[in-house]
Amino acid sequence: MNAKPGLAEQNSATPPAPAAKPKNPAKSSPTAAFGKALAQTDQEARRKAAAILEVLAGVRKPSDAAQALRITPMRYYLLEMRAIQGLVKACEPAKLGPKASPDREAQRLRRQVAALERECARYAALARVAQRAVNLSPPLADKKTVAGKKVRRQKPPVRAVKLLARVKESLDSPAATAQPAPAPQAASAL
Repeated sequence: MNAKPGLAEQNSATPPAPAAKPKNPAKSSPTAAFGKALAQTDQEARRKAAAILEVLAGVRKPSDAAQALRITPMRYYLLEMRAIQGLVKACEPAKLGPKASPDREAQRLRRQVAALERECARYAALARVAQRAVNLSPPLADKKTVAGKKVRRQKPPVRAVKLLARVKESLDSPAATAQPAPAPQAASAL
């Protein structure tokens, strides 16, 4: 009997009601979202959905639903299959990130083209600088005849290509230009 006074009174009393949560106006309830989605759909689509749901729930037979919708039973089964496919597709997890759209894709491609054009211009400038550094003239552009056909360039002989490679090697290596050519020994004997 050493109970604390007031403990029995607390146990017999009803627990206090939890405080009401404030509603977030930005978030809507699922039923409100469903009602909004229904309001945005066509009345005929809602009739078809109701008939399909009645058949799936066992309230109606497929032939009765087809008759109510004024379509053939075969058309009803096709409609039901499309509805179930839509249901399964809607149950897939949503992909995160921005959604693909033709406008965004076009904008991304424009940015990519601009970046590639800048890169091409940069490489062309570097090529011109490199040509000036080795005192080479830039390659000539393809000549066209009056008729608009390209003039065929003759292939250089193989020895010219080999000679050109040797000249470029001599330009690249500073050691080759720094060494003087050896004098003929016959001239020193005289």
